[in-house]
Amino acid sequence: MYPPPHRPATIPAILGVAALLLTGCSGGDDKSAPPSPSPVERDRDRVQRDDVNGDGYADMVVNNWDMEPKAGGGWHNNRFVVFAAPGGTEPGSAVRLTGRYVKPDPSLTPYPFANDQSTQFTGDLDDDGYADVVVHNAVLRGEKLTSEQHVIWGGPDGPAGATKLPADVLPATAAGDFDGDGALDLLTLAEPGDGYDMKPQHATVLHGPMNRDGGAPRSASTLDVGHGGWASIADTVVGDFDGDGRDDLVTKAEYDEEDVRFEEDMPDDVLDAAFYRGTAKGLKPAGDVPGITGGATPVAAGDFDGDGRDDILARRDDDEPIAVYGSDKGPGRGRPASGGLGLRMGVAVAVGDSNGDGRDDIAAYSLTKGPRVAVLLGGKDGLSASRTSRNITIDRSAIGLDRPPRGYDDHFGWDLHLADLDTDGRNELLIGTVGASKPRKDGGYWILRGTQDGPSMTDRRFIKIKKLGRG
Repeated sequence: MYPPPHRPATIPAILGVAALLLTGCSGGDDKSAPPSPSPVERDRDRVQRDDVNGDGYADMVVNNWDMEPKAGGGWHNNRFVVFAAPGGTEPGSAVRLTGRYVKPDPSLTPYPFANDQSTQFTGDLDDDGYADVVVHNAVLRGEKLTSEQHVIWGGPDGPAGATKLPADVLPATAAGDFDGDGALDLLTLAEPGDGYDMKPQHATVLHGPMNRDGGAPRSASTLDVGHGGWASIADTVVGDFDGDGRDDLVTKAEYDEEDVRFEEDMPDDVLDAAFYRGTAKGLKPAGDVPGITGGATPVAAGDFDGDGRDDILARRDDDEPIAVYGSDKGPGRGRPASGGLGLRMGVAVAVGDSNGDGRDDIAAYSLTKGPRVAVLLGGKDGLSASRTSRNITIDRSAIGLDRPPRGYDDHFGWDLHLADLDTDGRNELLIGTVGASKPRKDGGYWILRGTQDGPSMTDRRFIKIKKLGRG
């Protein structure tokens, strides 16, 4: 049953979370999807989620902008794939998607890093062994601003062609193997309604493999996650929270303080936070999510305690992070959640293993004493307040940077990624900064190398956005 009305914190879609890069396809002439082997012929560990060029290393998709080097210069979109490589990525090896496969969002003025609602993530949707990139953004056609979705297919040389998804396909939210057959599926979710229209809010799983010619799935399954209009689902997170080898879905509803639905007799089976278990036939309702129900919003998934089940990183109404742990009965039904981590968490969040211990860590923009980035290391007890001394705080001075000029804010930490770009088994931390035309500063990423103690303060380098994808 829902708690009393409250105003939850809303989270814009985050590119990079951690977590969330998935995978895609070859550049041959045959555009049809390959035949789907039976589940026994598959190896779940080989499901391709993030290796776009098939070289065995996880790649990273980033959406960023570059400002013209003149006073009053405009912003230019630079969405690109960064390829991991032994010794570290090279800026010129990145492949730009903007201009080749994706048109820039014309509505992004004057502060794109705050206003961009486009999303992208990766996953091998056609089951050819290469990660594909799912892109959702706005396109201006004439005077009409429309929303379009594309799948940019992976291949041995990186991105290799794109397919525009039909207009009736709901907004893509995540990729995951929800039915456990070893082929990734695409989760789509209808926009939330309100208490006046009381319409169902459908989540549809497009079961893979998908066909490159039109993006047709093998099959589809749909369920109403909005409980007939009684809930408006604004936040979702995907992961294998029960450890059964299939991906699951957790949803969270959002309400205004004076939502009209609370004036009616809400049915008892309407859940604030709901767990949908992956099954051979798709997603099935499996109860509520203790720890998320009430004043918390799911943000990302990761295995913070290394037990083989995904956990949920959530945000409380006071911006405090909380970890809700997976169990064989579902998330929040095992050991107690971890809170009291001494951090107020901003919008930018990334999940990954920065120290190579097999447990996921989090990096978050800190609202406590900004601008700075806090790294909370996972452990056998997950994200624990008792391990605060092992957590890492990174501000400009920690990596040897001078204070910015008066009147200039480079938004240090506005965008964060954790990715193993040098293929050594530890994720590098990428900390985004924003460029400006006066005084002239280049936007880009500080890359802090992963070590056994987490991100290094000294082994670091800066890559300019304008250099990525340009030799």
